[in-house]
Amino acid sequence: MNQAPYSSTADIYFNGTLVSANGGIAPGQFSSQYGSVKPGVYTVDFKKTGTDSLLYELAAASYDTSNFYTLILYNTAPKSPAVQAARILDDFSSVTASTAYYRFFNLSPDMPNVDLYLSGTVAQLNRTPADNVTNPIYDEFQPLNPTVYNIQVKDANSDSVLATLNSTAMAAGSVYTIFLEGTSAGVILSVLPAAY
Repeated sequence: MNQAPYSSTADIYFNGTLVSANGGIAPGQFSSQYGSVKPGVYTVDFKKTGTDSLLYELAAASYDTSNFYTLILYNTAPKSPAVQAARILDDFSSVTASTAYYRFFNLSPDMPNVDLYLSGTVAQLNRTPADNVTNPIYDEFQPLNPTVYNIQVKDANSDSVLATLNSTAMAAGSVYTIFLEGTSAGVILSVLPAAY
């Protein structure tokens, strides 16, 4: 996921080998399904597309065949080109066939405190940009009744609606990442179903 709107299109390298699609991943773009790599230890570099200019490097870590991971490139401050990246372990071990699951990421560097609402009911409070990187509990998938939801993100300080996504189906046995993206010029909500 390239969620660094103040940065550039990025290429991703695993141990020096380009693994992202030709042309790189533009800010706001993300893969709709998990990619695959051979199990092993990898250093992951995010570079400005078409150059050797390093945006960020994730330290060497093991990638295992029994696990799934989400890689996120994000801006570290409002209106700043400075970036960091994170590797998130996606744990599906508690997923059952009768329940839907979600997690929420605030990936807009300009939205300091937001609340998530699911069909008018508050689900999460005071989420800050990329807080899931430092608080892994936000990476965990939360159980949810499988149904159709109207999703809203509100400014935690003023209760004003920042973004809405109506009629979003959350199916039993499925897992979703809901995330806020964009800048103060305009934010949107996206829902990414786990697919491989």
